[in-house]
Amino acid sequence: MTLTEIVTSGTAAHVRAALERQLDGALVEVPDDDDSPRRAFSEALRRALMLRQKHPFDVVALGLPDLLRYRDLVAGSEVTLRATNIEAHFIRPDGSVERYRPETQ
Repeated sequence: MTLTEIVTSGTAAHVRAALERQLDGALVEVPDDDDSPRRAFSEALRRALMLRQKHPFDVVALGLPDLLRYRDLVAGSEVTLRATNIEAHFIRPDGSVERYRPETQ
């Protein structure tokens, strides 16, 4: 199973396990009491850009908690994410994953 298949059909635990196995240093932990989603998002985006640099032809994606603030941050970075071909996925509290789709699509 590829990382893309895990992200689109797996649970949060599957995504975490795949990241830990395949992408050393790619996992950004978001603390439960995170008072600054912007900081965690910025770090995740920085690491995604580093992965894009190292793996220009692979799928690179962000997996973020399904919270309004993270959705707003992704929407505000939509042009950058599209330009760098980085996908965004939201992990719901039940562990299911939803791929971000811009409103224009």
